[in-house]
This record gives sequence, C-alpha cells and structure tokens, in this order.
Amino acid sequence: MNSTTRQRLLMILTLAAVGIFAADRILLSPLSELWQRRSERIGELRTLIDRGTILIDRQDLLEQRWRQLQDRSLPANSSEAEGLIHQAANRWRIESDMNLESFKPQWLAGDDDYRTCDCQINAKGDLEAINRFLFALETDPLPIRLESLSYDSQDENGSRFNLTARFSGLQFTKGNR
Repeated sequence: MNSTTRQRLLMILTLAAVGIFAADRILLSPLSELWQRRSERIGELRTLIDRGTILIDRQDLLEQRWRQLQDRSLPANSSEAEGLIHQAANRWRIESDMNLESFKPQWLAGDDDYRTCDCQINAKGDLEAINRFLFALETDPLPIRLESLSYDSQDENGSRFNLTARFSGLQFTKGNR
C-alpha cells in the first residue's frame, strides 16, 4: 500500500470517526434522552390514568360518603356546634371513666365553604380508660377527626396517665349541606 492510499484511508477513517462522534453528540444522545423523558412521561400518565379509573370506579361510593359527611356535619350555628362537641366529649368521658381536666375549642377558617372547630382535651386516667376514650371519640357519629394525641405517665408505676388529644369537627358554612 503506497503512502497516498494510506493517507486517503486514514483521512476517510478519521472523517468517519469524527462523523460518527458528531452524529452521536448531535443526534443520538439528544434523541436517546428525549426518548427516555418521553417514556417516563408515558409512565406518569399511565399512573394518572389508573388513578382516574379507580376514582371513576369508586365514584358512587365516594359521592355517598360525601353526602353522609355533609348530612352529619356540625350545625351552621357555631355555639350550637360547640355545644354538640362538648356534649360528645362529656359522653366520651363518662363512657371511658376519664377525668376531663380541660376542653378548649377554637374555630379555624378553611376555604369559603367550610370551617373546623379545633378542640384540645386534657384528661387523666388509666390506660384502659384512655383506650375507651379514644374508641368513643373515633366511633362518634359527629364528623370528628383525631389530629394529634400524646400521653405520658403521671406516676412512677405507670398506672395513671395524662392524655392530650387534639381533634377537629367539620362545619359547612355555605349551601353545601
């Protein structure tokens, strides 16, 4: 092989290598990244479609639960609503044999359609009484949700406890009832 042929062959191989490198950097890598992002987006959309399908399948149940929640919500009159919550807390105290130390309701505005009555209860009792109290709170027909709970031992042998529970009740303020 003479030198001019070798130079041409090397020049062609060099240009081919540069061309392949450029094609990789300019075409293949960006297209590969685009394809990867597109595949990820398709996966996200499939997940959203699956969630939407599940919601559509459960639509009747969700609408029924929403109507029940609206029907059972606290009355529009705030003092009447607080009275119902206080009566419920007193019922829970009696059912559980807890000593109710304090009850502090506070109204918090949600959006334009609802408000919540945020309540904090401090009580004392044994572990069994705390369990009965929490069961009564959770199974009460009022639209109440337990937000936070803490308890600590009041004595050294762990037979008496202080309970602090924060829960909220739902009140619709407009024509959502």
